[in-house]
Amino acid sequence: MKQFLRKNRVVLLLFFLILFNIGLSVQLYFLKQKETHKITEVLTFETALKEKKIHEIDENYQISIYYPITSYSNLNIEIERLIEENIKNFKEEIIFPNTLNQIYRLDIVYETYSTDKYLSYVFTIFQDTLGAHPISFYNTISYNLENQKMITIDDLINQNPKFLEVASKNVRDILLKNPKIVNTEMMMQGTMPNKQNFSTFALTKEGYLFFFSPYQVAPYSSGKFQVLVPYKKFNE
Repeated sequence: MKQFLRKNRVVLLLFFLILFNIGLSVQLYFLKQKETHKITEVLTFETALKEKKIHEIDENYQISIYYPITSYSNLNIEIERLIEENIKNFKEEIIFPNTLNQIYRLDIVYETYSTDKYLSYVFTIFQDTLGAHPISFYNTISYNLENQKMITIDDLINQNPKFLEVASKNVRDILLKNPKIVNTEMMMQGTMPNKQNFSTFALTKEGYLFFFSPYQVAPYSSGKFQVLVPYKKFNE
């Protein structure tokens, strides 16, 4: 037996080398497949819920969207509706063929704000339809975890008839101190106590967070604004 092994040592060595190379090739193949077929739904640590990605590339446009999948079916429907509406509006604005030799673009990301009773998602939409400049604006969705219903600006007004007046006064007080407010008249117009001006909001642990897209309270060059008004202001 020892004499057989001694004579065939080279053959056995070649045999084990072949097995090793086969195993290595199989491992590399599966690693390559894993890279090619990436998972599009991952867990987010903040909400312990799933996140979905839409990535669409065309010769004329590019879409990159992230949005949450919650454990509440009616909330998921509302989120999907918001995403689909933004995609539809974007595709309706782009013109083919594109003579500027540039790519139309739509990006959507989101932030989560949560309390014991409420869950809010703030979507930042970046849209480049090859106009004078790209635009970026906010969409928000808020949800009551107790009765599992959406929260709208009408709900907040029904709870507190003075809601718009309080929101308007406090937001103005804060924005007047902001150096990016270069047109006071524009800011006052964009914060008048009406539903349209305050319908983009989130419920946080500290208070109502209001969002103002470009052109609402300041020129495009000043960017977007977020203003937090503590709950105690509304209780007063």
